[in-house]
Amino acid sequence: MQKVRTVLRYTLALVFAGAWIAGTAWGVARATDYSWALWLEHWTGDIRTGLFSHRPKRQHGGIALITVNDTTMQPYPYRSPIDRQLLANLVTELDKARARAIGLDFLFLKPTEPAKDAQLVTAIRQAKSRIVVAVGDSRVGLQPAQTEYQDTFLKASGAIGGYANLLTGGDRIVRYVAEPADPAFPKSFAVALAKPDAQAPTNGPRRIAWSLSPHNGNDRFFSLPAHLLVTPAGKATPVAAALLRRIKDKVVIVGGEFPDLDRHQVPMLSWRGEDDEIAGMLIHAQVAAQLLDGRRIEHLDRTWLQGLFAVLALLGLWFGLRHGFVAVSLYATTASVLVVAADVILFRSMDLIIPFGACFAALLLGLAGGVVLRLAQLAIIRPT
Repeated sequence: MQKVRTVLRYTLALVFAGAWIAGTAWGVARATDYSWALWLEHWTGDIRTGLFSHRPKRQHGGIALITVNDTTMQPYPYRSPIDRQLLANLVTELDKARARAIGLDFLFLKPTEPAKDAQLVTAIRQAKSRIVVAVGDSRVGLQPAQTEYQDTFLKASGAIGGYANLLTGGDRIVRYVAEPADPAFPKSFAVALAKPDAQAPTNGPRRIAWSLSPHNGNDRFFSLPAHLLVTPAGKATPVAAALLRRIKDKVVIVGGEFPDLDRHQVPMLSWRGEDDEIAGMLIHAQVAAQLLDGRRIEHLDRTWLQGLFAVLALLGLWFGLRHGFVAVSLYATTASVLVVAADVILFRSMDLIIPFGACFAALLLGLAGGVVLRLAQLAIIRPT
């Protein structure tokens, strides 16, 4: 009779353990699909990004930025929309410099001065470089008149439209490239600029593969204020020719750099000398850079990830069963350190991410299951 009870007890323990481990792995994997369960991953992921992202030896050689700022706009009668003649002159000069592609990171939603509007349309149509303009898609909530003008401008100029949407979480930090939502604009602004032949993502948003400041201390990208290239009179500045030599064969983004417009929080660590709030054009430049470099940040495959959760839950359950509440501090701390180390190694060497928060949850749930088994005395596991 005692032998039967022992077999029954072990059987019940095995059934409980298997169900607990399977339920933990499945439940934690499912929880990672919901934003309420991502706060810890975002927090730890931002530290990972700020500390261990790709840091090049020198400034990126394939991208240049032309910034329109308050100094640029000082001679013009209005600040917004950006003067269309200024943009037309920039397009013409950048095209002469044989830029690989030119991106205008501005929304064209209403007419301004007819002559200047026509000048910009003509400059884009005559350019030999590929011209991409930022557009607002169906997610932006444009007024019908704005949508109509945007479509008219694209058709008249022949420019390629790329959606400018940036994907933020509940904390307003940009971590992902938004997936397409409008058949009229299947590619983002950065993708249309840097990799026009790329297929639109079909499995959700893509994590941005951020690049840190170069080792040599330069900015990430070669950058010029627009007023160093053209004057309000529409002429090239005396230094324009020398500066534009560095534009040849580069993807050029023309965008605004204002203290109060189009600024976004990013997962950078300001105490390391990185800006944690930057202009939208710099985010597009980051995405374009990762496309040109062929860099991608991927999450561990879901099947492997669920298997990892199961292993962590199994180990946690075993430790909880053997050591009881002592295992919470003994095992959880050590295992967490090992998970963090594995995450850093995979991120640095293979651009793979292990969701630390989810792994930590699997650890704790496994420990909880082991403690329950121990307290209920459903099984006895003795060290050999």
